Amino acid sequence: MLKELREIVQRVTSSSDLNEAMAELAQQTRQAMLADCCSIYLRREQDAFYLLAATDGLAPQAVGRARIPLGEGIVGLVGEKEELINLADARLHPRFKYLPEAREDKFRSFLGAPIIHQRKTLGVLVVQQKQVRLFEEGEESFLVTLAAQLATVIAHAEAKGNLKSRNWRGMLKGLAGSPGVAIGKAWVWRPRVELHKVQLRRADDLPMQHQRLDKVLQQVEEELDSMALRFQESSSAESIAVFEVYQYILKDPVFIGLIRDEIEQGWTAGSAVKRVCEQQIAQFGDMADLYLRERAADIRDLGQRLLTRLIHEDEGPLSLSEPMVLVADEISATLIAEIPRNKLKAIVSAKGSINSHAAILARAMGIPAVMGIDHSFELLEERLMVVDGYTGELLVEPPVSVLKEYRRMIAEEAQMDELFATVRSEASITRDEVKISLLLNAGLSADADIAMNDTADGVGLFRTEIPFMMRDRFPSELEQVHSYRRVLTSYVGKPVCMRTLDVGGDKQLPYFPIVEENPFLGWRGIRLTLDHPEIFLVQLKAMLRASIGLDNLSIMLPMVASLEEVRVARRLLDRAWREVSIETADEQGIIRYPSLGVMIEVPSLLYQLTELAPLVDFWSVGTNDLTQYLLAVDRNNGRVADIYDSLHPAVLRALQQIIDTARKHARPVSICGELAGDPIGVLVLMAMGYRRFSMNNSNIMRIKYIVRQSRIDELQKLLQEALSHRHTGAFKGIFGRYLEERGLGGLLRSGL
Repeated sequence: MLKELREIVQRVTSSSDLNEAMAELAQQTRQAMLADCCSIYLRREQDAFYLLAATDGLAPQAVGRARIPLGEGIVGLVGEKEELINLADARLHPRFKYLPEAREDKFRSFLGAPIIHQRKTLGVLVVQQKQVRLFEEGEESFLVTLAAQLATVIAHAEAKGNLKSRNWRGMLKGLAGSPGVAIGKAWVWRPRVELHKVQLRRADDLPMQHQRLDKVLQQVEEELDSMALRFQESSSAESIAVFEVYQYILKDPVFIGLIRDEIEQGWTAGSAVKRVCEQQIAQFGDMADLYLRERAADIRDLGQRLLTRLIHEDEGPLSLSEPMVLVADEISATLIAEIPRNKLKAIVSAKGSINSHAAILARAMGIPAVMGIDHSFELLEERLMVVDGYTGELLVEPPVSVLKEYRRMIAEEAQMDELFATVRSEASITRDEVKISLLLNAGLSADADIAMNDTADGVGLFRTEIPFMMRDRFPSELEQVHSYRRVLTSYVGKPVCMRTLDVGGDKQLPYFPIVEENPFLGWRGIRLTLDHPEIFLVQLKAMLRASIGLDNLSIMLPMVASLEEVRVARRLLDRAWREVSIETADEQGIIRYPSLGVMIEVPSLLYQLTELAPLVDFWSVGTNDLTQYLLAVDRNNGRVADIYDSLHPAVLRALQQIIDTARKHARPVSICGELAGDPIGVLVLMAMGYRRFSMNNSNIMRIKYIVRQSRIDELQKLLQEALSHRHTGAFKGIFGRYLEERGLGGLLRSGL
């Protein structure tokens, strides 16, 4: 019956209406199982009953009317027990409940399976027959399998169907892209030109096509300069870095060269832009790393901007009469920049994640953002909504009581922002005078050249992958020197920790393809670069040359799992340092031998820390990957994301072991995962003994304020109290109260 199962799922999935989907499901299931009746009972979260949503066999007029209260009937029993029930004669069961409006008198046998999505019972799928008999084992398996496969489809179809009702009010769930809360009416934006809809065309006048390309390149460059200037004037200087990525791509000779090559092959300028951009989008879009995958959106946005200028030369500025919530299928940083700041309350996007430039820019601007609302937005136009950037929830037409509560929260947030601003130029030191270093996680210009941010003590993690991925070849040593020098000179007198190339497996280079069944456990990070010392040495030399006269470089190795990897890397660094020192002996300045450290993200290192200490100068804990590997959970997988817990006992014990061993061997250790920017997480880590934290720019101010309100001796007592409890929720409760006592309870809304 596998063929029938696939056909049913495909037909239901292709339906655009919830009622149609349910009716199709009931009909196809009844036919596939040769049953006399198939019915679907659904329960929405707010309902206290199961409603007959569709049937093929019961009275049609009962659909939408027949109800079975929770705790009653055999249908209610299936939902209550969350397991399949098979009865030869349902009438003999003590929980049998007769529904006269459904006219089910003629049906005797009953087989029901729960429809469960993310641990929530959405409904019950039932088949019935007139004869008295038990359904066979194969029939049971078919219905259970069908119910399991359709749970996600039904959940998605229900939410999508809700939007089709103009009078519907309720909640849509997405991803928290930028913290904060906003209330406003939706303004749904649609691009004038969509990359995938542009038709490919040939051209005979190649010189003219090159001229058209030159013209639009100049126009878009001026637009980007204007956007950056606008943010600079609005006191969001750190946001300029986002636009530097677009400018980097626009001026990249390789990227532009690929477009010109396409023109030389006989394509129009627009077709050449489309072809090259789609190739780049495919490259980035297939990556498992979310940060790098979001660069596909940047390429798409830039391509559509170029095409808009090529097709609609009269493109004018956006005009809005009142503040609104920007809603779109995909929101780019440039779209945000085109909207006056006083007219933009929040952003809601169907596509994108917390790593998209739209989310990065929203956080820098202090605008709430919800990403990944996978729905059609046409009917949201002009509807009042609450955007909750802490929980990732979008409330459509909420009741007055809910609006009142959210308005109170907005006023509270404004007060907290004023508090955070008071410590901008202050040192990050606790009340009992313990110095805490707050560093930045950064990558390329996208979120690194916020270097002028005087609130950070340096860069704790600089990703070096992007320059390698924006080309059709490995970048030369000189090209890398220019890239690294720019970052190092931006932080004169402050430490900059550069992570060596971390590609391979899920981060594909177009000119160095790798095919693996399991990229997360594959040929990546230090494994790849040690297998190709010619690549590794060039990068090490480039870093060393870039650091001449600055003395603020440290180097970190990713994905280390064994001591031998560190020994080999150290030998290669020794070689690179000797060669560069000889080659630059006559130049001004000397090359200081950099500190060498490792990322602790592979659990195997936890059992080698004592042996590791003499081989390196420092450790940095990547809590994101370490937690995922320890718990075997992909935090970006919605089905298991709720299992991901940075305060899991295993994770906490690992973190305590790391800091204890680091102290014993006098090795500096820092945290560079998201736990460092978590209000509760940073308190727990300080109690353990951690003093260096690297985080996204948006977290620096609030963490600095928290640090300055805390005492290490008090946190250590709280840690001991939390450890005495058996449940992980104790940490959030105990340390959460500590924040509340200092007037910072509002930070707990982020769920951190």
